[in-house]
Amino acid sequence: MQGNPVMAIAKRLAKRSLKTQMTFLVMLTAFFCAVVVGLFTYQRSMAEARTEATHWARSLAQVAAQEGAAHGPAQHGQLANAIQAIVQLEHVQSVTLVSPDQAEFLHVGKDAQGSPQLMPSADEAVGIPSESVVFSGSSAQVFVPMAAKTAASNSSSLYATAEANGWVQLRYNATPHIEDARKQWAMAMGLSLVLVAVTVWLLLKFLQRTLDPIASLIQFSSNLVHKPGEQVRMHWGSADVRALGYALNSTSSELASQAADLQQKLARLRNILATAADAIIGVDADGHIRSANPAAERMFGHPANEMKGTKLDCYLPGLDANQLKVVMEQGMFIQSTQSHLGSTEQNAIRHGGTEFPVEVSLGEITDDPEVRYTCIVRDLSESKLTEEYMALYGRAVDCTLNGIVITDARRYPQPIVYVNPGFSRITEFAPHEVLGRDLSQLNGSETDTGDLGLLERTVKEGGELTVTLKQYRKSGTVFHNKLSVSPVRGADDQITHYIHVLEDVSSQIEVKRRLIERTARLNATFDLSPDGFAVFDAHGDLISSNPALRSMLGELPPNCSIGAFDGWVLGLCEDEAKYRTTAEALKDPHKDLIEVGRPSPKVLEREIRKNLGGSGETILYFRDVTHQMEVDRIKSEFLATAAHELRTPLASILGFTELMIHRKYSDEKRIDLLQTVHRQGTLLSNLIQELLDLSRIEARQGKDFHIAPTPLSELVAHAVESVKDAKHGRKVHIASFPDDIGVMADPSKIEQCLINLLSNAFKYSPDGGEVHLTVQTEQSKDEEMVVVRISDQGIGLTPTQLSRVFERFYRADASGNIPGTGLGLNLVKEIAEIHGGSVVLESEPGVGTTAILRLRRAELPILIA
Repeated sequence: MQGNPVMAIAKRLAKRSLKTQMTFLVMLTAFFCAVVVGLFTYQRSMAEARTEATHWARSLAQVAAQEGAAHGPAQHGQLANAIQAIVQLEHVQSVTLVSPDQAEFLHVGKDAQGSPQLMPSADEAVGIPSESVVFSGSSAQVFVPMAAKTAASNSSSLYATAEANGWVQLRYNATPHIEDARKQWAMAMGLSLVLVAVTVWLLLKFLQRTLDPIASLIQFSSNLVHKPGEQVRMHWGSADVRALGYALNSTSSELASQAADLQQKLARLRNILATAADAIIGVDADGHIRSANPAAERMFGHPANEMKGTKLDCYLPGLDANQLKVVMEQGMFIQSTQSHLGSTEQNAIRHGGTEFPVEVSLGEITDDPEVRYTCIVRDLSESKLTEEYMALYGRAVDCTLNGIVITDARRYPQPIVYVNPGFSRITEFAPHEVLGRDLSQLNGSETDTGDLGLLERTVKEGGELTVTLKQYRKSGTVFHNKLSVSPVRGADDQITHYIHVLEDVSSQIEVKRRLIERTARLNATFDLSPDGFAVFDAHGDLISSNPALRSMLGELPPNCSIGAFDGWVLGLCEDEAKYRTTAEALKDPHKDLIEVGRPSPKVLEREIRKNLGGSGETILYFRDVTHQMEVDRIKSEFLATAAHELRTPLASILGFTELMIHRKYSDEKRIDLLQTVHRQGTLLSNLIQELLDLSRIEARQGKDFHIAPTPLSELVAHAVESVKDAKHGRKVHIASFPDDIGVMADPSKIEQCLINLLSNAFKYSPDGGEVHLTVQTEQSKDEEMVVVRISDQGIGLTPTQLSRVFERFYRADASGNIPGTGLGLNLVKEIAEIHGGSVVLESEPGVGTTAILRLRRAELPILIA
């Protein structure tokens, strides 16, 4: 077996990788298949070449047999020529004709140059074989019997017609056919070998591609122990390989999870030991310390490595090996572990010799060859102090001014089990009067049932609550109780008791009530004040502003400081140079006038105060003096204008009367002077009348108006007639309108409005021009209005003039060339508004002005003839 090369190769391959084995197997299979297929195809090719040569040789021999049968020995010359023609063909070596007695009578072959040549016949008899085709090397001998009919030559018996005519022996050269077959076989084999090589190469690539993931999985598996949790990525491979990869990934994840869980458990155990408040010490049977946790280091003040190997009784005096046995024997025996548990209390010694009380719990370990006892040491210093502190706390609770009540939540209806002296001071109830009862005895008619229901629900749900209740003392007086309720839970997290803290806040409630009332009054005053206030705290941040200030200046910027407020107000000012900042105003405190242009033009009076005695607030006070300034301006303008308007006609009257007193004039001149005096007197009378009308209208607010449905046509006709007479024939072009249009009007007052508007149209058209009056109706909200338009082609008004045209004593023509008092349009506006209408002007300089008077439409009564 050892000398068998096949077994040796098999053993060597068995030690190789799967990739090498598969490669060898593929190549061996390809080689074997190539050899087998090559031999098979070669044999088949040779057989096909011989078959083809046999076919050609038999066909030529049959031709020769037909010639021999047709001519016979008698026609030897013709027969020789025919046979020579056959021998001349390619691949034919010779043709021999044999008589029935097996004697040659004609033999034609080829010479050295390959030309057909008649050969002498042999004397001996020709041996006829039993087969019709005989191959000798690459030459084929074909024996075909000569028969009278061609069909006889196809007989399966070579001797079927031999006795009649003889045979034909034809030698045929099969070498070219064999060579062609070999060439074709060689080409086919070459192509096959190429295809096999390509196939083997592709198969090897496929195997490599298939086996590489297996190699990766093998490498991944070998590293899985060292790197759990890693995942292999399957880019290629069969379903089995991928399934194996997925299984390895799952195994890796599970291994990582288990390792992480184990690490977590170990870390948790280490953390538990490291963070345990009690000292945990491992002690052997001889009382020597083998291990100690960090708590032992903190408790005894020695490093753990120094404690190892030392006696336990160095830190716990008297607790040596013998005493450990005694404590364990006196302790509890655990049947399941066949071990003991024991405990004892004694003093321990810290580093430096300080003693402190401890509780020692001992546990026995039976299966550890090194550690015999687990010693858990608990420091009782805090618990001892806690007992002392509890006594102090009890004394503090007794001394507190608040009432402390403890009720038992495990019994119904939660009876009181403890009250402190503060409870008796607040409620006037002695402890023996409330113990065993509930707190409902403090409730009365003024106690809010809603708050009581909330308190009951909170207690049922185990929550905490602070609520202020009106409750009653033993004497029946009411007090405000700020009650705080908190549950006390036991070891099983179940509520065992409730602690009620009572605080008498009656005085605080009263102070708060008074403070709220005072604050509400101040806020109401602050909000209702027509003057604006802005209050900034000691840090300069805005803390409050009232609606009046926001109405004056608009919405203040968010998170506003004094600096930002100054910047914001400065941006609203018409003249920024006149504005003093708050800091500057505080240095020189006096009232400032600030002119702002937004959100609407206003003049504000500002005053600043610093609350130095309080919290340091800065208070800014703003008063809108726009109307006051405007009234002062109007009063000044009125006095100036009125004085001028009154003085001018009076001067004319006095001057002309003085002339008539001191001089004598002709009757014509005297009449002219008297007319001038009369005209100026009339102007003075009109001025005084308009002033009286305005004063009366303002004083009575239209109460003396007699407003009734009036035909508009009559009012227009009277007004036009009055103006036409006054203006010496200048006409008003009136567009036609229905006579049945009526308005709600006091006829005399509306006529006065129309006269004033028509007079202005004529006066402010010094160069002539037409005056047009049109009447239309329009729907305004739920009321129909009549619109009277009076248009001229005069000098017109600028936008600035148009904005002030309804002010008293305002004159668009400041030169005084156009007569008037400046009260006419103001009077028209007052009358129109009292009638529930309005008047506006539309004007363009150099084009003209249109006055639009709107009056309420009225249905005229139907007159029956």
